[in-house]
Amino acid sequence: MHEGFDTRGRAPLRGPSFNLVNVKCTRDRYATLWKTLLGSGWAICALLSFSLCANELPAGTTLEVRLSVPTGSRISHVGDQVEGSTIAPVSLRGQILIPQASRVFGSVESVKRFGLGLKQVTASIHYRFHAVRLTSGDTVPVQTEVLEVETAKERVDADGTVRGIHPAATLSSGLALFTTPLLFVVPTVGVPVWGIKAVIAPSANPEIYFPAGTELLLRLTAPVEVRSSAQRPIGVKAFSRAEVIDAEDLLKGSAQRARMGSRSSDIVNLLFFASREEMNRAFHAAGWVQAERKSPMSLYRMYYALTRRIGYKRAPMNALTLNGVPSDVVYQKSLDTVQKRHHVRLWKIPQVPDVWLGAAAEDIGFRFKLTHWTHSTAPKIDNERAKIVNDLAFTDCLHAVALLARRSPDLMQDSKGKQIILTDDGLAAVRLNACHNPKIMQGVDPASSGDQRGRLSRGLAALSNDLRQNIAFTTYNTLKLVTEHGKLKPLRKVPSMDSNPRGLDWISSTPAGKTAISSAASQLDFLPSPLSKAGATVYVTEID
Repeated sequence: MHEGFDTRGRAPLRGPSFNLVNVKCTRDRYATLWKTLLGSGWAICALLSFSLCANELPAGTTLEVRLSVPTGSRISHVGDQVEGSTIAPVSLRGQILIPQASRVFGSVESVKRFGLGLKQVTASIHYRFHAVRLTSGDTVPVQTEVLEVETAKERVDADGTVRGIHPAATLSSGLALFTTPLLFVVPTVGVPVWGIKAVIAPSANPEIYFPAGTELLLRLTAPVEVRSSAQRPIGVKAFSRAEVIDAEDLLKGSAQRARMGSRSSDIVNLLFFASREEMNRAFHAAGWVQAERKSPMSLYRMYYALTRRIGYKRAPMNALTLNGVPSDVVYQKSLDTVQKRHHVRLWKIPQVPDVWLGAAAEDIGFRFKLTHWTHSTAPKIDNERAKIVNDLAFTDCLHAVALLARRSPDLMQDSKGKQIILTDDGLAAVRLNACHNPKIMQGVDPASSGDQRGRLSRGLAALSNDLRQNIAFTTYNTLKLVTEHGKLKPLRKVPSMDSNPRGLDWISSTPAGKTAISSAASQLDFLPSPLSKAGATVYVTEID
């Protein structure tokens, strides 16, 4: 007989009860052991799975971020939290690592007001973004610096600090020296005089203000390990081979280059399959607006925006023709200056329902000529093609997309050209869905197209600008800028994306995308020097 043990009385037990207790204890030990082994196995599998699927984003990778909160030199303080969302997927070798709509977190590291310009040469603000929360819920620590504020008058220095405009001596600052004192000495004369001055020569605001919806370009300063997310944005399909062939046939019957009068201009780089209403909904959700037609009122608004150094979101554009026909619709996207904007002109293909050709480019400054002034555009127009495709993908209105190759004499270089365009000669074919419930980008509000402040608020703001931008303060600040020029960090080149182009390599992960891209590379063989497969160089005489 075996002995058992009574845990209550500590008395020895004899009989079959011991066997039951012994078997139960043995089973418990095995169950605990199996649970431990299974838990360890799952942990090891998860670790191996992550190590096999993880990819390292190298330092220098660009993130496109749209802010969800307003910031500025007058409203922000050191330590304020700043948030935004990625509006373009970050991919590596065709795999999306940071999807669109991932949350980006940071803070204001330093901020300086311009004030009267006696202490600071310009207003400035420095952001530090330190984490990205992926759409999967994982949070990835990052080290970043600001490269550029998109379509903004503010510039970014080599340290990543955003610097405001310098209030140069202008007609407005000269008039402010005389009109402002009249407001206090002889109000009956000063008020109407100052009112006229506010209309014909308003003062610019040197403080920095970025509303919700401001788009920043960030650059990773250290590599980041991120697990692969997807091959392309959710819901975006590839064109079938038959659809690619149909799109290429449509291109054969049209010119591939818009013209300004008799001069060559923008290159066609987009093909849309969508109704006018679908395009309106999709572009609006992404923060794009339609340009106004030229009129006396639009010309005054342009003058007013130039004088005050503010944005004009619906600024008119010069007329370009394709196949002898002016564009049917123009969409553009800008922030706080009329010098810079993203834009695309669209022409409806005649006798084909809901098919449009588009020419997209980015304005980066003005070029003045003897008889007129026009915009200069960024040389790498493929960036703008990618900007539009990624923006529309964010809204969930993009049904399918493919990169197409094409051969056209319109893409040949012009030996008499004065401005260079760099492109791979590819064209993005885009098919939109009905877009009834688009995802709206941060800061897009139908009621925010104009200045929503009351007349009194706008008047007080204008008076404040005049008080600190008269010729005396402006001259002092200019001399201060000259003496401290050597101490200031150099400004970055604009646009920064020229050194790190926007990518659409997530399209190349689709079968149709691969076919089109390889076809494009082979079809560049016919192009003469200095054109190459890596990027065709085209010279143009006029771009706007």
